[in-house]
Amino acid sequence: MRPPPDVGCAVKDAVATDGQGEVIAVFSRASYIAIGGNVFALLSTSESSGPLHARFRDPPRVRLGDRAAVLGGCLYIGGVLVDLPARFWEPAPLASGAPIARMLGAVLMHEPVLDLGSGADNSIQTSLERAMDRGGLGEACRWVFGRGAGLTPSGDDVAAGLLMADALLGLSDEAVRLAIVAVAPTHAISRAFLTWAARGQSIEPLHRLLAACAREDLDAARSARTELAAIGHTSGLDLAYGALVGFRRAPDEAAAARPALRMTSRALAQITA
Repeated sequence: MRPPPDVGCAVKDAVATDGQGEVIAVFSRASYIAIGGNVFALLSTSESSGPLHARFRDPPRVRLGDRAAVLGGCLYIGGVLVDLPARFWEPAPLASGAPIARMLGAVLMHEPVLDLGSGADNSIQTSLERAMDRGGLGEACRWVFGRGAGLTPSGDDVAAGLLMADALLGLSDEAVRLAIVAVAPTHAISRAFLTWAARGQSIEPLHRLLAACAREDLDAARSARTELAAIGHTSGLDLAYGALVGFRRAPDEAAAARPALRMTSRALAQITA
């Protein structure tokens, strides 16, 4: 049985203020709308919930370039009112201090394909850890942005996982993560997913996987992993891989992370330089 229709935070934000926009992409499983700096997707309840998702039992038919508008909290596309679901989706908080990395690594068993070239002799995790040693989260994200294939490149998915792990662990200030996303060399759809990952939100199966690992529920973790594997070519698993690296890194970063919250201006200057 399909879960009920719902909308995520990006959709809620998009309809909170009057604005104009358009349909920027139409795919077989989702259509993307940009209005007033917000990007969100219309899709079926056969797809997962997420911060960018407005899920319908029967999604409205739209065409690339259709004009979109928000007036008085109502969404219109091509001049037609879109009756958005009333149900609101938001991920449940993750238990603090939960030992996630060990089980996540055992269940995931995946490494992204990032087109590193024939000369690459290090694992992706090793390269990411070295990037973090050189320049922290921003350097690690810059190393993967744009690499690999997909609507959201595999590297962007890995970066989203890194950003979300950092957000859930509270290692950096949100402004630092959003500054990293702001300079990412990517397109509007991927940037929207990255933005919400930087705020601690991603697609529902990833949150379910992390929660299952936190409570050491192997069956639930395997079920969530299977659902992630069906998302995109490898997008769901690439997201989880980035989160795994982020959670594995947490013990090394935790002691130094708290002062970083008081150095936001300096960190922003380093990221945007």
